Amino acid sequence: MGLIGAVAATAALASCGQVDESGVGVRVLVTTDSGARTVLDRSGIEAKDGEPALAVLRRATTVETDARGALTSLDGRRATGGRTWTTWLNGAPLRSGALKTTGEDVNLQQLPVVNGPRTTKVHDGDTLWVDLQPAGATPPRGVVGTFPEPFEHGQEGMRWPVRVECAEPRGRACRMVRDALVRYDIPAVTNLIRSSYNPESARVAVGTWKQIREDPSAGLAERGAEESGIPVVPQKDGRGFALLDAAGRETRTIGAGSGLVFASRYRNEPPSWAVTGTDDAGVLRAAGAFDATTLKTAIALAVSGPDLIRLPDRGDATR
Repeated sequence: MGLIGAVAATAALASCGQVDESGVGVRVLVTTDSGARTVLDRSGIEAKDGEPALAVLRRATTVETDARGALTSLDGRRATGGRTWTTWLNGAPLRSGALKTTGEDVNLQQLPVVNGPRTTKVHDGDTLWVDLQPAGATPPRGVVGTFPEPFEHGQEGMRWPVRVECAEPRGRACRMVRDALVRYDIPAVTNLIRSSYNPESARVAVGTWKQIREDPSAGLAERGAEESGIPVVPQKDGRGFALLDAAGRETRTIGAGSGLVFASRYRNEPPSWAVTGTDDAGVLRAAGAFDATTLKTAIALAVSGPDLIRLPDRGDATR
């Protein structure tokens, strides 16, 4: 095995295994309106490995549930007016069993029934994000707003190996994404996109939309939010991205020089992220947004010129 191959194999093994961070505690993040408003963000909440999420939430804030254990109120904010509390653990729904196929389409699977706060188990170092969202909206298959999760701690106390799959492995955007992971001591193997397949690895696909759209996880975005849960629909030619609101309605389209960062999930595999754009300039903008500060509490993120647009789209932007 060559030096590069040996280093890659070592990195893969180092990133797959039990997380040993005794005493770090759990981060509890409570937001409303798809992450637009932060209600609570507390780190270091005491938790025993395998403890129910509900117990940890109750240490962080006031919690009310219904008879089934579903959240009805957090920190005094009630799920009224057709809204519901949605939970992610380390930025991803739990893998709670095999995903079911939708009819004859074996490429698009429905999410499993996500464990509620009574049954969801947390571990030291985890991030528990609870958001008050419109009821009935298709839940995202993953969120980017707790980066460096899910790459840092994985789920169920176990990290996944991480792969950065790039259209141009020696390109600047690929290097920026890999360096962002290294800053959090997350080892990652770098590959040419779709050059190999490992269904047990968490992945980040980096390239223009035309270059990554055949990726089975990223490509789900073209099906629309009702099926994918992703609040953006890329044009198949890659020249534009239709941004969607929380109800899955198109609000606007961004074009040349635009980038996207979103999370997805194919079948029952680990999470997969896309760092993509309409062109090379858009990919670079997306790679520049691949950091914890920029992505904080975002379901997904679009970059258009100097504007950062949190998705689902609310018609505003930050710079």
